[in-house]
Amino acid sequence: MGGRVWLLDRAADMEALWDAMDDGDLDEDERLPYWAEVWPASVLLGRHILRNAEKLRGRACLDLGCGLGLTGMIAASVGARVAAFDYEWPAVRFARHNGELNNVPQPLWLLMDWRQPAFNPHAFDFIWGGDVLYEKRFFDPLIRLFRHALAPGGRIWIGEPVRTVSRPVWERLRAEGFAAEKLVVEKVALCGQNATVNLWEITIP
Repeated sequence: MGGRVWLLDRAADMEALWDAMDDGDLDEDERLPYWAEVWPASVLLGRHILRNAEKLRGRACLDLGCGLGLTGMIAASVGARVAAFDYEWPAVRFARHNGELNNVPQPLWLLMDWRQPAFNPHAFDFIWGGDVLYEKRFFDPLIRLFRHALAPGGRIWIGEPVRTVSRPVWERLRAEGFAAEKLVVEKVALCGQNATVNLWEITIP
């Protein structure tokens, strides 16, 4: 991506980690190891970050659900000041390790629940997340986080594979006073599949 090979280490693939889980891991939050995969939505976000490198340089950026750290590393490599968080500790640990593997300036990697954001209001010029709207129960906490975290004039980028479950959120955001615009639709080839991914930009007019 961007003429560079990005190295991503992980404990195992998602299926292997899932098989190793027991019933105690499946609480109401369903702590499934989605972090262990690279998702097509994150690849498209990475491309978009590179295309907008000049806008991001020196700006405060928040990476939602950082997973293995791909988009956070890409943004840090172009000079963004990145805070990147995940709900799962192994994701944060591997993201930091991957930052070392790729020799990029380390983002601030955080273990955090987006229902309880631990940063100052209006702290980030750019916020992004790849495939974070795959359940309707995430809509309300993410909308609250967007309103809390986005700086005046800031932008939110969401990479979204074509999912039926995500369709209602865009009108919901508009009803909450946000502007939501689909910027691009691209095919992302990954692991033998060719996924269609939407890239949305959300702002507060």
